[in-house]
Amino acid sequence: MTASSLHVLVLAGGDSTRIRTGGPKALLDLCGRPLLDHVLEAAEALAPVSRVVVLGRTHGAQLGAWLQSAGRGGWSTVEQPQARGTGDAVARGLEALPATGRVLIVYGDTPLLTGEVLAHLVEADGGALLTAMVDEPEGYGRILREPDGTLRAIVEQADCDAETAAVREVNAGAYCLDIANLRTACAELATDNAQGELYLTDAALQVLAATGGATVCLDPGEHHIQGVNTLLDLAAAAAVMRGRVLAAHMEAGVVVDDPETAWIECGVEIGPGTRILPFCVLRRGVRIGRDCLVGPFAHLRAGTVLADRAEIGNFVEAKNAQFGEGAKAKHLSYLGDADVGAFANVGCGTITANYDGKAKHRTVIGERAFVGSGTILVAPVRVGRGATTGAGALVTRNHDVPDGATVVGVPARPFPPDPPSRSEG
Repeated sequence: MTASSLHVLVLAGGDSTRIRTGGPKALLDLCGRPLLDHVLEAAEALAPVSRVVVLGRTHGAQLGAWLQSAGRGGWSTVEQPQARGTGDAVARGLEALPATGRVLIVYGDTPLLTGEVLAHLVEADGGALLTAMVDEPEGYGRILREPDGTLRAIVEQADCDAETAAVREVNAGAYCLDIANLRTACAELATDNAQGELYLTDAALQVLAATGGATVCLDPGEHHIQGVNTLLDLAAAAAVMRGRVLAAHMEAGVVVDDPETAWIECGVEIGPGTRILPFCVLRRGVRIGRDCLVGPFAHLRAGTVLADRAEIGNFVEAKNAQFGEGAKAKHLSYLGDADVGAFANVGCGTITANYDGKAKHRTVIGERAFVGSGTILVAPVRVGRGATTGAGALVTRNHDVPDGATVVGVPARPFPPDPPSRSEG
């Protein structure tokens, strides 16, 4: 199939009632990115010509605003006015697509599906349905087959009898189907089922039969098809995603002492030879160079950049901070909106007081400066190259410390003090 004939529908119209947070589950954070963002990225990897998200009335405006603010402007939106089932959602989405071609359909709450997995569906002749073998099929539609293996039915959880409920092959919720056939099948859907809804699965079966489609089965499938309907599901998906992120870093040469306690979000860059000690949190947007040391118990927030061989230690929090080569902050410090020069040393208990109640201000610490333990630097302020602050010093805003100078006290004053001037006799 050519790329020009592929279109994508992402179904994100649910009311999110089981999440109980009050907001749309599609925007819940999963390792630094909203659930829906993971799904859109996987679909975008296939370079579809049309990209449509089907939204519901409850959270549609909020999701639409996020799509624009997140730079996902290549996606158009369609509203499903009433929650009449997945078949109705697809019918609404098809209104925004051309008459011919094939459409890839995925749910907005399945963040673990990858572009690689979806590509297998797109490559299948006649269209395809993604299925998976799982140990715990509760909650999924079951795949029923004829004795020769031919697909016979997809039975939703609410419609399962005891025998059907025991089937381990489940519907993974991703489809690649012929648009013209799907449009016809959706128009013929009925609501004679336990939920009184229009089921996409019924339409998909009809299309696959008409086009000679197949199934693509993941075995095992748990780590790909996990949907998010509750916050417990979100935690399970996060565990899988975090494992993928950690594995990618370790395969690239990053030493992670204890993967069980390292929390590294998507979108963190780490150079080879760097070591991450236990109980560290590295947020999206952090960049770390080669041969650095981070932790234990360090928290690096968005905008933090560590040049090669920098070291961030116990209970240090950094936000929007730049650390030069070999710079060190080893203990119990907060460094926000700061530039720390190469080979500077930031002592235990240092705080950059970057917020005045209205705006954030920047602190600059020069190369090879030595910041004594317990120093408070009230931004905006600069500690010069090779300068020193004594333990417990309070350097107030706009009272810069000159290159090579030493200051002590509260407020900080030059040390040794300037000699008294002589009066002329």
